[in-house]
Amino acid sequence: MKHLLHIFITVVCIAVVAGCADNSRLRDDIDRAGRLADTCPDSAIALLDSLSPAINQADKATRMRYDLMLIKSRDKAYIEHRNDSMIAPVVEYFTGHSDPDLTPLALYYAGRVYSDLGDAPRALDYFQQALTTIGDDTIKHYGIYKVCHSQMAELFMHQRLYRYALESAEKAVDLTSKSTLPIDYITIGGVFSSLGVQDSIFPLYNKAYEMALAQNDINVISRVQRQIAWEYYDMGEIDKADSVLNRLKNVDKIIDYKDQYYGIWARVKVEKGDYKSSFPYIKWLVDSGNVYDKSYANAALANYYKEMPNEYDKSIKHFNRYILLLDSVNKLKQTDAIAKIQGYYNYSLIKDANHKLKEENSQKTMVIVILSSILFSIVIITLLIIRELKGKRTILSYRNIILKSLFKSTYIISIEYRNNLQKNVDELSEELSIVGNHKSELTLKLAKSKLKLKEIDISIEERAENHLRLMNSDIVIQFRNYLNNEKKRISSGMWDELSKAVDNSYPDFTHKLINICGINNNEYRISLLIKIEFLPSEIATLLCKSRVAISSTRKRLSENIFTVETSSPKDWDEFIRLL
Repeated sequence: MKHLLHIFITVVCIAVVAGCADNSRLRDDIDRAGRLADTCPDSAIALLDSLSPAINQADKATRMRYDLMLIKSRDKAYIEHRNDSMIAPVVEYFTGHSDPDLTPLALYYAGRVYSDLGDAPRALDYFQQALTTIGDDTIKHYGIYKVCHSQMAELFMHQRLYRYALESAEKAVDLTSKSTLPIDYITIGGVFSSLGVQDSIFPLYNKAYEMALAQNDINVISRVQRQIAWEYYDMGEIDKADSVLNRLKNVDKIIDYKDQYYGIWARVKVEKGDYKSSFPYIKWLVDSGNVYDKSYANAALANYYKEMPNEYDKSIKHFNRYILLLDSVNKLKQTDAIAKIQGYYNYSLIKDANHKLKEENSQKTMVIVILSSILFSIVIITLLIIRELKGKRTILSYRNIILKSLFKSTYIISIEYRNNLQKNVDELSEELSIVGNHKSELTLKLAKSKLKLKEIDISIEERAENHLRLMNSDIVIQFRNYLNNEKKRISSGMWDELSKAVDNSYPDFTHKLINICGINNNEYRISLLIKIEFLPSEIATLLCKSRVAISSTRKRLSENIFTVETSSPKDWDEFIRLL
């Protein structure tokens, strides 16, 4: 049973993979036909017909792609669209399954189908939807962008909305394409003709003619001549129009825009009264022309047969056809509806542009706010730093003043200062013995120096007594004992007791070191031990540090306090002894 299940799953998987591969190959063939339609639409139709049997077994995405390329190929081959039964599901599928390439293409050909069906408002709406789908990516989809505007220009021309026609025609111009630029000139020339700007018509046609002649493009040359003939016809210069048409070569072999060639040819010949020459073109227009030309051709035949004896029935028949076709022409000329649709479209474009502008302004405002906030923060931080630096400078300045005062107080009680003062007393005494006691100023100066010397001797004596008392205190003896017993560790209580003992013998010792000199706890303990005359090696033993570490700490403290690079650890020791 399991073996059969494995076989079944394997077969299903193979079938799925094969189906995917078939669909992929089929889509490649369909896309190749779509590309072929741009140059050889008849060959594209033949290729698509050969793929028709496989389409029924394909998935929906492949079928919709096939139908779209078939519509495109038939449109390129100038096969008139008779209904919307094929394009409707294609548009529904590709608008529901957005494809960046095929969705705008489907919307464009929906516009082409409804143009052929005479539903101008709906055709215009689909062209506009195609342009909206393209959005700002006009470079990638320039082909669709160009033909949409060309078709819109033609629709507007038929509705006599020439301002809109000119806008669309100008947007369809591609100055970089030498092959399509002559056609663009012809289109704009036609719009200028409708606007009555006669001065601009023939220069544009002549430019298009010169470019087509340089490219040896017979179709475009014939198209320019046809447009010039139309211009002369509209101006009432029938002979000039006839002269231009007579220069057209092989008009019967022209496939593109045959209805427009036959249309002008039939009108010119009828105006000249040459019905015999016009009949082949009129009869073709009656059967195969567009709605406008069919209407004209039936009206022309109705007038012709009306003048012929025993042809009254034919005249009535063509007149009735003309009336029916006139309704279709009027349906096509829904000027108000077209104008409203274009107005709504333009409004939507303006609304989108305004929305984008608002978004850009919002982003710019956000950037300005962010930059302003950053700038404000930088200013605040800078001010705080300046303030802090000023505060530090003030603190440092105040600290330096206190340190100077501290250095002065330690110097005053130093042996060096006492010896200098004794020297000064001796010099004054010697000088006074020479000049005599009548020199009162010198006598007063000597008396002050002797008094100061006595005060220093008393202070030194008091410091010596206090120091001796400190060295004989219990706490110092305990520290000495701990030095001999490396296993015991000194408690924080003992450090506090030593600090109090030192402060009792040397008032404000702790305050001067910690608050004024700004030393930390470890540095303070080293200083305490220096004060009770411990050697660096002994300090290292008590604090469980190396002798090098103790020397480095003393040197750093000396450099920080005395701000002299040549300061030594001994300078710090001397400072502590005098503090």
